[in-house]
Parts: sequence; C-alpha cells; structure tokens
Amino acid sequence: MIHGVHSNEIQELSNKLFSEILKEQQKVMAVKPADEDKKHLTEEVLKEYEGYKGRGFFFNYMASGRGHGPFTEIIDGSVKYDLIGAIGPNLLGHSHPLYIKAHLEAATNDVMMCGNLLSHLEPYELSKTLIDSVKGSRLKHFWFAGSGSFANDSALKMLWQKKAPNYRLIAFQKAFAGRSIATQDITYNAAYREGMPSSIKVDHVPHFDHTDPENALDKTLNALKEVVKEYPNQHCAIMLELVQGEAGFVYGTKEYYEGVFKWAKENGLYIWVDEVQSFARTRELFAFQHFGLDQYVDIVTTGKALQACGTFFTEELNPKPGLIAGTFNGSIAALNAGNKIVRYLTEGNFYGENGRIQQLEEKFISKLNHLGNTTCKDKIGYAGGVGTMISFEVGDASKETTSAFIKKLFENGIVSFLAGKDPVRVRFLLPLALTDEHIDEIFSIIEKTAAEVL
Repeated sequence: MIHGVHSNEIQELSNKLFSEILKEQQKVMAVKPADEDKKHLTEEVLKEYEGYKGRGFFFNYMASGRGHGPFTEIIDGSVKYDLIGAIGPNLLGHSHPLYIKAHLEAATNDVMMCGNLLSHLEPYELSKTLIDSVKGSRLKHFWFAGSGSFANDSALKMLWQKKAPNYRLIAFQKAFAGRSIATQDITYNAAYREGMPSSIKVDHVPHFDHTDPENALDKTLNALKEVVKEYPNQHCAIMLELVQGEAGFVYGTKEYYEGVFKWAKENGLYIWVDEVQSFARTRELFAFQHFGLDQYVDIVTTGKALQACGTFFTEELNPKPGLIAGTFNGSIAALNAGNKIVRYLTEGNFYGENGRIQQLEEKFISKLNHLGNTTCKDKIGYAGGVGTMISFEVGDASKETTSAFIKKLFENGIVSFLAGKDPVRVRFLLPLALTDEHIDEIFSIIEKTAAEVL
C-alpha cells in the first residue's frame, strides 16, 4: 500500500517505471568476465576508496547497481553469482520485484527516514506483521534499532534493568554478537576487541560439539554449573546464536537446546537468542521456531534479511520509559520492504518440510559431499549447514588455503566468504532466487576452482 501521495497518474507511471527497471535488470542473467575497456575500473576506484576508508578490501568488488536473481554486476562489467548477499541481507537476491516496489512506493512519501518520536505507518505495519509471526511464543513487543549490534544493545539493557544488579552474561564460545562496545565483549574472538577495555562481564561456555554429540549437552551443562558456582547470583541471561554464523554455521539439536534452556530457567536466567543472521534462513521464519523452542525464548534480536533490525521481548521484560530510544526506526523503503518480505516468505512455499529452503539445503550439502567423495576427494572435506546457511572445508581448512580458494572462486564467478577458525570454512548465504540450473553451474565452478587451487 502506498502511504504518501497517490493518484491514478502516479500509479500508472509507477507501474511503467517498475516494468522498465525490471526489464533492464533482467539483462544481467549470466556469469561473464570483465569488459576489456572497463577492466581497470574496479581496481582504480577501490584504490581511491581505500584512501578515504583507511583500509583495503578483501575482494575487488564494487557493485554497479545492476543485477538480477543470484547475479551481481561489478563496475568492470563482470557478472558473478552472489552467494553471500552482503553477509546476509540480500536473501531474495538482486532486483527482486518486492525490492523495486518498496523503493518506488517509498518515493511517494515525504521523508526518507522515520523515527521513534514521530512515527509512520510503515514501522507500525511491520511491527504488526512481526508480532503475528511469533504468536506461538511469549514474545509480545518489538523495538526497532539502527543495526544488529544496536538491537543486541537494546536486549542487554532490558535484561540488565530487569535483573539489576546481576549484570554478568553467559555466552558461547565462537559467538559473534556485533561491533558495538558491549557486543564486542560478547563476541568470543579476542582479535575483534584488541586494545579495547572490558566493558561488560561475559563468561563463555562450549557450544554444541559436532565431534562428540552424545556428550555435548553434558559438556555445556558442566561448564554452566562451574560458571554460576564461581559467580553465584551474578548473571542475568544466557545469550546464544542457535546457528553460529561466524563459527562456520555451528548448531545443535532441539534436545541440546532444551537441556540448556531448562537449566537456565531452573537457575533464574533469561534466554536471549540472537537471530540477526539466522532470521528467515532456516526451515522456519525464525531459528527458534525451526528447533521448536518457542516456549523458552524471552528476548530475540533480528535483522539483515528483514532489511531492518530490532528486538522482540516478552511483557515481563518491557523496560521502563527512557531506557531504550533512538532517532531512527529505519528508512521508509527498508521498512516497507521488510513487511513485504515477511509476508512473501510466510505465504509462499519456502518453509516447512519440502519447502524451497529445505530443498536448497539438501541440494547443496549432497552435491558438496558428492564432490568430496569423487572428483574433489581430499580437496573438499566437511560440508554442512542449515537452511540457506551452508559451509564447507577445502584442503587443510587453514585460513591461507581457504582464502586462496574463495579468491579464485571469485575470479571464476562466485562471491562467497570465510567463516570459522581452526577450521576455517567457505561460507555461503544462499539467495532464494537460485534455480536448479544455477546450482548445476555453481558446482561446475566449485569443481573447477578446487582443481586449480588445491
């Protein structure tokens, strides 16, 4: 629905513009090398940008703004499969009709950004859609934030206020929570906070151990018991990603999470689930729904694929006035798109048994395993993941080998990224725009790249 100015003439022009944009974007539909007369452009622009930014870039990638489905065009004219989606936001792929519609409808509005003090219909409608999507849980409210890190900051503030003065937090080894002053302490990788003072007290315990699944729960529970024994009556909550993205898509079982969560409840701790990356990417809209944990969650943070970020919380955790605020809910276009995306995903054939997300998961993992057992034996090892979050190991799974592989993969036409440490994995965040024909070509490129690098 258009909430700004509208008339029959505006609608006709908008429909025509929508059609023309889509027709032009649909011309970008296949992998291709750089144009001879543009080969220099990407490197030159990125070198200049490096001076402004203060650091270099991992890939020679500068988008042209042209792309369609799983394909993205770079300013040198080359076209590649985008299997990382800006580390998560672009779940639907490039130039999806919903994205185009959201932009055009937002253009009829009188402002670009809307905020908390003076609201608009877009955040109201998206909030309603989101709360409807978690009806099986005790989550009753949603508060917008400017990023996933800020959504996590809001969650932490709510928990602290409710449990004051119990300010310690339990998180998990290999966790990633964001780049804010608070969330960098929750993040497990010490290299991400080098030179920083400790701002909050966080105790990290082992996550699910795939190498010893039978004893994984006991290992975690034993560590939890030691933590609360060392710091009695000092913790407010357990915070975790059900699917650890930065770790290379590490995740447990329903039984494992239920064991952890029941222990948390017995010990008076709230349960905070970070779904900034996993939102919309498992076999249900939320990972906590995928694992059947609706009854346990007290606070859930989300972002990325939603095109907006924010925090779900129960009535019990509803904070006192003044604790959480902020100028922006987000852009009109992004909030409009978020509402369309949730409805599109939940009304379409994406979730549940035999949904498209399950099909993508099974196709990628089975094809990776097939390569590892045949033409890429000793070159591709572990392959796994859940939903559209897929990872695999190449060669000795070192950072050097994996970096070389994904850079050659980039040259050959696929954009991916790293994840994890000891082992380091190739990470895909698959777009839903992939067809089976695309997948066949992608695996031909992976096989070619493995032969060239490993």
